[in-house]
Amino acid sequence: MKPQESCLLEVRKLHLRIEDRWLARDLSFSLSKGEFIGIIGSSGAGKTTLLRAINGEAKAESGSIEIWAESQLPVGMIPQDLELAEGSTALNNALSGSLLRHSWTDTLFGFPKEEKEKAQKLLDTFDLSRKVNQWTSTLSRGERQRLAIVRTLLAEPLILLADEPVASLDSDRAIKTLNLLKDFAKQKQAGVICSLHDPKQVEEFADKVIRIDSTRPEHWKVEELS
Repeated sequence: MKPQESCLLEVRKLHLRIEDRWLARDLSFSLSKGEFIGIIGSSGAGKTTLLRAINGEAKAESGSIEIWAESQLPVGMIPQDLELAEGSTALNNALSGSLLRHSWTDTLFGFPKEEKEKAQKLLDTFDLSRKVNQWTSTLSRGERQRLAIVRTLLAEPLILLADEPVASLDSDRAIKTLNLLKDFAKQKQAGVICSLHDPKQVEEFADKVIRIDSTRPEHWKVEELS
């Protein structure tokens, strides 16, 4: 049974491990509309595995993950490896995020005008307007990271999973990007779960933080920050 109308996701008593190493035991938390959750922990603690489990890419040992978001794409993920089409332009990579909204005939001769306008607006928002027709393989790591965010936002998920989305950005761009992700959650009544390595970024942007301790997987903590 859905706990409350605003709930998008509920994780109950989740147990995660890789081979013989436990990452988390008995982990429970929920994500509500408009909420930004930060995940923090040392390298290898299990941040990526938790995101992949929510996205259905990794299997938990036990526990449950309930997705209550109702949309064409309930969950969207910005992975660390970005998964961009290197031999395509920045615009086409961004537009690929909207494919679920169209049949193959809709895009046979190109994407609809309204989708192109949405993509170009988002690219401009993330300071990529001058890179629209540039091959993705020629972009810098930071530009490619922002492009991957644009692609996922264009898909309009209600649960946005972001795995170190600002790791390759300088401080100013990182702050701007995290502000944009937080605004996305509030404006779209969506939720963001974002793994970060900088405790200051977590304190500034997260409404709630999940702290994972790789040495004591049963000692995870969920803290309300605002």
